[in-house]
Amino acid sequence: MKALNRIFLIMLAFTLVLSATNGTVLAEEAPKHVENLIIGTTTANNTFNMTGQRDAFGRMNYNGLTQGNFVYRDTNGDLQPYFFRTFEVSEDGTVLDFTWHKGAMWHDGQPVTDEDIIFTFEFMRDVKKVGSLSSLEKIEIIGKNAARLTFTEPVVYYWLNTSCMNTACVYAKHIWEGVEDYANRMGMEAAIGCGPYKLTSYDLDSQTSYYEAVPENAFLGEITVDKVTIQTYADQATLMMAMVNGECDAYYNYANPVDATLIESFIGIDGIDIGQSDFSGSYQMLFGCSRSPGDDIDFRQAIAYAIDYPTVATAICGKYGRIANRGVLNPAIKGFDETIGMLEYNAEKAKAMLDEAGYVDSDGDGWREFKDGTVMDLTVIPQYSSKMEVRMRIGEIVCTSLKNIGVNCHIDEEAIVNGEIWEDRVTKEEYDISITFCTSGVAAYSTPFRYLLAELREGRGWCWGSFHNPILKEAFYNMTEAINDEQYLKNSLILQRLADEEMFALTLAWQTSFFPYRTDKYDGWDNWASWGVVHAETWFELTAK
Repeated sequence: MKALNRIFLIMLAFTLVLSATNGTVLAEEAPKHVENLIIGTTTANNTFNMTGQRDAFGRMNYNGLTQGNFVYRDTNGDLQPYFFRTFEVSEDGTVLDFTWHKGAMWHDGQPVTDEDIIFTFEFMRDVKKVGSLSSLEKIEIIGKNAARLTFTEPVVYYWLNTSCMNTACVYAKHIWEGVEDYANRMGMEAAIGCGPYKLTSYDLDSQTSYYEAVPENAFLGEITVDKVTIQTYADQATLMMAMVNGECDAYYNYANPVDATLIESFIGIDGIDIGQSDFSGSYQMLFGCSRSPGDDIDFRQAIAYAIDYPTVATAICGKYGRIANRGVLNPAIKGFDETIGMLEYNAEKAKAMLDEAGYVDSDGDGWREFKDGTVMDLTVIPQYSSKMEVRMRIGEIVCTSLKNIGVNCHIDEEAIVNGEIWEDRVTKEEYDISITFCTSGVAAYSTPFRYLLAELREGRGWCWGSFHNPILKEAFYNMTEAINDEQYLKNSLILQRLADEEMFALTLAWQTSFFPYRTDKYDGWDNWASWGVVHAETWFELTAK
C-alpha cells in the first residue's frame, strides 16, 4: 500500500510539474501585444470621412483600419473574407450569398444590424452611385447574419474584386441615412465605422491621428496591435530619418513606394528592412493608333526596338528598374504570362525595319518622312501630374531614342502644364506617343489594360488608348467582368498576347517597390509585393518582441 501511495504521489507531482511547465510554455507562446504601432506616410492627415479616400485616413482604410471592408486581396492577389465571414458567388455570376461577423460593433457602441446591411447597399447604389452596383436588383436578409444580393447582370465577381478599397464597406444607417452631401461631412462622427480600430483623436497641426483597437471587430482573429498612430511627414527623406531615429515603425502610402534613389542611403542600417518587392504599378507608352504613322503595325514594331529601355528603367527606378516584356503586364500582377518575349533595345534593327516599311529620309535633311514624302514630326505627350519630374524625364528619353533613328518628334508643351488640355488631347486621340502611369491598385485587378482601351463598352469615354480593336475590347471586359478566376486568367492571356503581336502599347520598365519598416521591436511583419508590411492582416499578426 505504501509503495502504491508513493507511486501515486510521484505521478501526482510529475503531473503538477508538467502542468506548470505547460502553463509556462503557453504563457510564453501567447502573443505579446504591440502597444502602439507608429505608421509614417507623406499623405496629408486632414480629412476624416469614411466615404472617401482623399488623404491618410482614407488611404489607410484600404487596409481595413477603421472600416468594415467586405473583403480584401491577400499577398497572392486572392480574395479573402474580412467583414464578410463567408461569401459565395452563383455559377451565373448574378447572386452573392454572404454572412458577416456576429457581434460587430459601430465605434459609437451600437451593434451592426440587418438594417445597416440593407441600408449599406442601398446607400452605395442610390446615393453614392457606385457603378458596379447599378444592376443590383434585390437585397435580402436570408438568415442570422446572412444576406443575399441579386443582380440583373453577371457582375458579382467583378464587384467583389473591385471592392477591395475603403468605400466598399458597411455604412451605419443611424449616421448616413438622409445625408446627400456625404463627401463633405466632417468630424469624428463621419469617421465612425465597424473596423478593428476607431479614431480617438487627431491633431491637424502636427498631422497626427490616433486609433485604438475595438475587440468586437476582430475579423481575422485576435487583434494584436492595441493602438495605431498615423504620422504624416513632409517628404520621404524626412520620414526615413524619423524611422532611423526610432520615431516611426513602418512606411505606408498607397501606390507610392519610397524612391529607389533615396532608399540607397538606408540599406544596411541596423534595425531597418527596406521592404523590397516587385511593384505592379508601371509606366506605359501608347502609340497613337488612329492616325499615321501609329496606325501602321510595321512602324509600331520598329519603334518598339528604338526605345532606350535601360536608360528609361534607370530613370524610373534607379538600379532596380528592369526591362519589361512585350505583354504590358509585369510579374507582380495576377495572370502574368512569363512566356512572352522581352522588349529589346536595338536601334540598328529599328532603323532597318523603318527603311523596309518605307519611312526614309527622302530629302536628305536627316529626318525620316512619312511614306508619301511629307514631313514627319511626332507629338510625345507625358501624362499630366502634379509631379512631372519622372514623366518628363521619360519623355525626354523617348524623344532622344526616336531622334537617334531619324524620327523627328517633340513634347507637347501645352499638355504637360495643363490637366484639361492633356485630357482633351488624349481622349480625342491627338497624339503620336503618350506616356501614362497605372497605379498598383488598378493593376491588381483591372491591370494597365484599363488605361489602354480606346473606347468603353457603350461608346467613347475618358479612355487613354487609341487602338480600336474588337479583340482588345471584348477580352478586357471578359476579364474584368469574369465570373470566376478561370475566365479572368484566360482573357488576361489574350490581352497580353495581343499586345505582343500588335504592339499598340508597351510597359517601359518593371519597377521595384520599397516600403521600409523597423525590425528591432516587432515580429510578424509580412511584406506584400507592391503594398508593404501595412495591410489588412497586420493588425492580427504583428507582435512585440
